[in-house]
Amino acid sequence: MWWFGGIIFGYLLGSIPFAEIIGKMVKGVDIRKIGTKNPGAANVCREIGRTWGILVWLFDAGKGALAIFLVAKLTNTFPVPFGSPISPPSVILLLALVGLSAIAGHCWSIFLHFQGGKGAATSSGIILYLTPKLFPLLLLLYFFIQEKGPRSPRLLISAVLIFFLFTFLLYRQAFWWLAISILLLIGIGALVNQDTIKEMKQKKVVSRQ
Repeated sequence: MWWFGGIIFGYLLGSIPFAEIIGKMVKGVDIRKIGTKNPGAANVCREIGRTWGILVWLFDAGKGALAIFLVAKLTNTFPVPFGSPISPPSVILLLALVGLSAIAGHCWSIFLHFQGGKGAATSSGIILYLTPKLFPLLLLLYFFIQEKGPRSPRLLISAVLIFFLFTFLLYRQAFWWLAISILLLIGIGALVNQDTIKEMKQKKVVSRQ
């Protein structure tokens, strides 16, 4: 039952609100009351400074990767990140659940009365650990979408398809387990960003009229 303890650990680690902590340490402000009021790296970058925003992003991404790494290390589940021939593919989903619990902790932090950020940075940390070869592609797709249209359904769907294609090409042995894990990440992202999805749907309806 190591995975149950791992999920609890992942949630508690993910709950650490680095954006809130840095906001109060650097400027003595509650990041949830300024800017977009989102306790995440992007809001810290805009309201407190780019350097601090990058630091928060690194910390939040680290929560996802560290949760999986520590649980894998303590349980001796596998010695290296996923995708290598010696990594047991069936374990990918269980450790991905540990990462998902870290995202849940970030989005519904026990330290912020079950409120939190959007989970993008924490998700990227999980992807970094699960598919390290694809992390540069993830960053490229992310910045491209942010530049061209962060709320464009076509761009988002295209990015997901491209990512799946390269996942298949680079991690063919563990593709299906990784695909399920990535779909779970997308699912929790959709759950957290329901307001954004509704806005995208409304814009699509308006554009058709």
